[in-house]
Amino acid sequence: MYNYDFIIVGNSAAGLNAMRTLRHFDKSSSVAVIDRENEPAYSRVLTPYYVGDKIKRDALYIVDKQFYKKNGLDTFFGKELVSIVPEKNKIVLDDGTELNYGKLLLATGGEAKEIKFNNSKNVLKLRHFKDADRMNEMYKKSASVVGFGAGLVTIPLLSHLRKDIEKHLVISSDRIFSRVVDRDASEILEKKFASEGLTIHKKDDLISIEEKLDKLDITLKSGSKLTADMVIVGKGVEPNIQLADEAGIDTHWGIMVDKHCRTNVGNIFAAGDVAECNDFFGEGTVIQGNWLTAAEQGDLAARNMLGYDVRYEGSLKNNTTEVFGTEVAVVGYFGDDVKSEIFYDEKRGFFRKIFLDDSDTIIGATMIGETNDAGIYYGLVKRRAKLNNFNFKGFMNHAKILKNMDYC
Repeated sequence: MYNYDFIIVGNSAAGLNAMRTLRHFDKSSSVAVIDRENEPAYSRVLTPYYVGDKIKRDALYIVDKQFYKKNGLDTFFGKELVSIVPEKNKIVLDDGTELNYGKLLLATGGEAKEIKFNNSKNVLKLRHFKDADRMNEMYKKSASVVGFGAGLVTIPLLSHLRKDIEKHLVISSDRIFSRVVDRDASEILEKKFASEGLTIHKKDDLISIEEKLDKLDITLKSGSKLTADMVIVGKGVEPNIQLADEAGIDTHWGIMVDKHCRTNVGNIFAAGDVAECNDFFGEGTVIQGNWLTAAEQGDLAARNMLGYDVRYEGSLKNNTTEVFGTEVAVVGYFGDDVKSEIFYDEKRGFFRKIFLDDSDTIIGATMIGETNDAGIYYGLVKRRAKLNNFNFKGFMNHAKILKNMDYC
């Protein structure tokens, strides 16, 4: 039996930031880190670049193995959590190891949704390092690839394929990135992706996959048939809540947490893609599933585990990616029926759409092309900033934004 002041389950954005915060304020407490992958923390955001041979495998790592030793963190990597026993302040790992905790942080993330066609070795999903390694191997010998899902996994993966590879994207909705960007942005991106060789099949879905020699024969709901060397499935992520639910921890879509990232069990906290918290705009609870939110929550959870009274304002959408050579970023709220102001320079491929509430407070922004200003918009939304005048005809830049801000 092992005894620890703090145990962190999860070694990605939320868990890693919690470790750093704990050690920043407390050098002496005992801390254990558990993760099913036997790897130092790495960036899942960068895995599509590795899969497409744009970066080397080592470039994915955020820290090395020495990070944990230097910070006095005991690691149980390659081991899986199988039971949480709140009444005994105990967790159990898959090899039978039992660990007692003073306070526990669940940063267990989520798993890619399963589909019934995943039994083929050439039907792949991306969530863990082993998935990225397998895809990297398949990319090198594939001449045609079909992706299912219109979100932030499938499209970036397709975008990093070689130009000579035949690429198909099958989506059930009527536009790409339907849960990420507004309709105007979708239309711009669809044209861009089509010009880069991506064939998009809208309002369609997968009916069957048959293996014939080394190829996959795919039948779609529309009756269309495709042939591919590999299939990528990115139909969303399901938070890892089963063990929490079995332990009597409140769950919904995710593990329910308050403004301190604390669950209904006083010494158990949750953060990251598994944590369901208040939305920044007060629109109920949400799981944002982005790196920045996970990092913020991991830091805040750790501070509260140490006894500080730190409150979270609520999570805010903040996604940035590069697809088919085009930068895309989304901050805050978006919607097709929301008041907005648009600037679009088609020649430059530069698009900005700012979303406003009834009082002209900035509630979100969609950016295409040169998205290094995403952080500025994130700050404006967080500050609930207002603009006096949206006369952005001509070239729109940061100076105009600052000049027209309402500082009162």
